[in-house]
Amino acid sequence: MGQDTIQAIREAEQKADQIEQRAQAESASILAQARSQAKTEMDEMLAKARADSRQALQKARQKADETLAQAAEAAESEIRMLQQNAAAKKGEAIRMVLSELI
Repeated sequence: MGQDTIQAIREAEQKADQIEQRAQAESASILAQARSQAKTEMDEMLAKARADSRQALQKARQKADETLAQAAEAAESEIRMLQQNAAAKKGEAIRMVLSELI
């Protein structure tokens, strides 16, 4: 009976070692899988953030271009108006100078 008990204990220890080794291998596999999934998700989030950033930058550039075009158009309009006013007053200014000289 002592031999049977020792044999049973050895078998139990071997099974426990096998279970422990399987658990460690499974733990390592789960950890590797979790790391891989985390890296994939991080890469996806980073790519989305970069795309969103590029899109926001593009919109900002477009808005700046539109604002600049509007400012240039307003400046050109004011220049034309000043030129028209100057042209309209040119004849009057010439008459005033001539009237003073005569």
